[in-house]
Amino acid sequence: MRRFQVLFLWLFFSVLILLLLLVLFPVMQRVDWKLGGDVWSALTAAGTVGATVVAVVLSYQSWVREKNSTARLVTAWIADSYAPRPDGDAYIRTVKLHIANESNEPVFDGTPNIQLLDTGASLGPLSVSSPLSVIPPRRELVFDISIPLLAHTNSWQPAVTLSFIDPRGKRWKRESNGNLTNVTRKKSRWSTSAQSFNEDELGDISPLNPMVCAFGFLNALRDPQRTNDSMKPFLASLAAGWDSVKWDDLNDELENYQPTSMVSYPASRIARIKLSGDTTLEGKRVEGDGGGLQLKTYLFLTLTLDPNNGWGVFGVGGTVQPNQIFFDGSLNEPVLPYSAD
Repeated sequence: MRRFQVLFLWLFFSVLILLLLLVLFPVMQRVDWKLGGDVWSALTAAGTVGATVVAVVLSYQSWVREKNSTARLVTAWIADSYAPRPDGDAYIRTVKLHIANESNEPVFDGTPNIQLLDTGASLGPLSVSSPLSVIPPRRELVFDISIPLLAHTNSWQPAVTLSFIDPRGKRWKRESNGNLTNVTRKKSRWSTSAQSFNEDELGDISPLNPMVCAFGFLNALRDPQRTNDSMKPFLASLAAGWDSVKWDDLNDELENYQPTSMVSYPASRIARIKLSGDTTLEGKRVEGDGGGLQLKTYLFLTLTLDPNNGWGVFGVGGTVQPNQIFFDGSLNEPVLPYSAD
């Protein structure tokens, strides 16, 4: 900022000198200056210096624009489209997130955050594997976020902000309205502000919302009167091993773990909910435009989506890769807002 202030002052005084020349020129033509020639030489030199400063400033501005040209060519947006179902009974909504880098250089650590403009809820990256380690040059990446948005009835105005790091190590944020901001010096922090939490982020009470299944699973697990039958509605039917689980041991293991508010989707019908085991962070959330803050103690709930029955817990623990999950042909069945009752 100080560098721009100095350049502004140079430019200001240079323009002031030029204005003085314009004002004094008629007077100097009518007055016999004893040292007129010297005065004119001095003023001419001053004018030359002023013009030089202006040229330097313009050159510097051009250099800054060129230096930041990569960031200016990185953007993100969301597109809605509708197509009739094969049976002709209704339309199917498809929502896709686009991330484009039109520059000639790659950018790094791309982190999108989907927002619902009508509710103000922030949903995180959803189906994007975040952060994206590299967004290649001259490429457009497309991610289908249709199924994650089924958990949110009021999702008719989705928008996205995108943060990323350019090849020179600067962090930028592209707002949903298109504004580009340098956030290199910004910091993130844990906040306990009640205003920072929007209940709409949790989504609808629906079988198509994995967060509902996660809370149901944990509440049933912590019920002293739990039985296999009380746990069954929250389990993925195709997950192997639930019949042999010792629920008391699992309850003890998860005693201090609570769900974080955002769901990630490594594939459209697979959801991961991070469980934080750090009790000091309960009620807190990340605020600020800096990089993400990492949890030190956490586990994952992995859930799968059955088109007819909704979400169920597939496993608890580390991450499960999509190609390690068996769906028994259900991936070929459409998932519709009214198909899971």
